[in-house]
Amino acid sequence: MHVLTILALAVVLVVVLAVVGVAALIAAAFRGRQPIADGMEINGLRIVKDRFVSLCLLPLAGGDVALFDAGIDKAGRAILRELARRGLGPDSVKTIFLTHGHPDHMAGVRLFPKAQVMALSEEVDVAEGRAYSGGRLFRALPLRPTGVTVHRALHDGEVVDLGTAQVQVFAVPGHTVGSAAYLVNGVLVLGDAADAGSNGRVRGCPWVTSESQPQDRASLRRLAARLASQGGVEALVFAHSGCLRGMEPLTLAASEW
Repeated sequence: MHVLTILALAVVLVVVLAVVGVAALIAAAFRGRQPIADGMEINGLRIVKDRFVSLCLLPLAGGDVALFDAGIDKAGRAILRELARRGLGPDSVKTIFLTHGHPDHMAGVRLFPKAQVMALSEEVDVAEGRAYSGGRLFRALPLRPTGVTVHRALHDGEVVDLGTAQVQVFAVPGHTVGSAAYLVNGVLVLGDAADAGSNGRVRGCPWVTSESQPQDRASLRRLAARLASQGGVEALVFAHSGCLRGMEPLTLAASEW
């Protein structure tokens, strides 16, 4: 066999092994999660599964709806089905709270032109596509406008009044620079800042999609302390796993980090 051919095959083999190795590392980072509880309702908040991610829908007065994230499907089929089940259309979505600016949480935003999109101020550039955030995997993608416009920049500790519900905003940087958690009706929506392991324990964000695991854990420790001082929460909701009841799983994880 020609020397150049052998070298070419060797290069191809090295590339294939590298790709397989990276894929194995990514798969390991996401293993062992509780499955998403599609259709579960907690204190009025309904979990909607969109492939491997979930979002939350909160009905408001007069047929209006708020969303926490907008899924991975650009056609928004899971969200639109849930709205149709309620006899509602896209214009009923009046508010979208983004937990962060990664594409698997924002794909459906453009389907809801009447919605006011909100995100932490530190995350606005990420959500709109002017800045990188979120670890090695996302930095490998080209930087380009996302088509998402954030209409209101939020701040840590702020409370957004939706009329029939109040949403408390918490900054939890680590997964991204401006990751947010939202507390509404006693339910804490954490996005990708954490997830629920199959053993019922809270786990921090995966390294491969995150800015900083140590920062994420520090953010969750601070969050647990803040929530404990104001009475805790009734349920923890995560974007890529099932839910956990009560505050104890977060408190326990925070004490161990």
